[in-house]
Amino acid sequence: MFDKAQDYGVSSDTECKMHDDILSEEKIAEKTDNKYKIIIFDKINSTNNYAKNIKKEEIKKPIIIIANEQTEGRGRLGKTFFSPKDTGLYMSIVFSPDKSPEELFMLTIIAAVSVCEAVINITELPAEIKWVNDIFIGGKKICGILTEAEINYQSGKIEKAIVGIGVNTQFPENNFPKEIENIASAINSEKAERNILAAEIINKFEEYYQESDNKSIIEKYKKYSLVLNKKIRYIKNNTEYSATATDINERGNLVVTLSDGTTDILNSGEISIIPTE
Repeated sequence: MFDKAQDYGVSSDTECKMHDDILSEEKIAEKTDNKYKIIIFDKINSTNNYAKNIKKEEIKKPIIIIANEQTEGRGRLGKTFFSPKDTGLYMSIVFSPDKSPEELFMLTIIAAVSVCEAVINITELPAEIKWVNDIFIGGKKICGILTEAEINYQSGKIEKAIVGIGVNTQFPENNFPKEIENIASAINSEKAERNILAAEIINKFEEYYQESDNKSIIEKYKKYSLVLNKKIRYIKNNTEYSATATDINERGNLVVTLSDGTTDILNSGEISIIPTE
């Protein structure tokens, strides 16, 4: 992966302060063996948007874009990701994977496992994965992942992959907006120092990307799953269904069993867990 990338000559001496938690290019570089070009912004509209403007030929090694605040943080399905200053780790990993578009789904799987394990290793909090790309603690979302790519249709390869990761490390000063205050949360641990968390996520992502066996990554993903063996609701073809989440297949799709015993396979969309009485 990472040895095929090329360099992008942008630098920033900006340091971002979150109380005593200051984002530092030097600290993250040191903890990731100086393998990456690291760019830190105090404020940006979106790290993924910035990444889109980087040309493939300008990438000599993977680029890590981090912001202390995003004004237009993006989530899946056109949603926004609330990204206030000083209280989160907003990061995009940009690289040239030289893989087929069919393999893109694994980048989200790898990112979810990497974030989950990084949080657990650093804080010992019970982080879990809500299919397909959210990390939860205590039944509330603390992280979202947005994977995007540019594809060369002549070669049939991904030219540039962007893995966006937004982690709420602390609660915002005025809490979350009302529309998400019942579903959003934060790690809220003194151990969740952002430079350490960023480095751990990056190192885990590289480690799992290098694994040739997707099956082992899927097994880790299933191990941390919040939804397996739970009753869920989902909408497909404008119809709402209730089912039990029974498996996650080799493609990262969610396999569900309906009340009549038939199975369905979900490859995208949103699900909700039905609370137990």
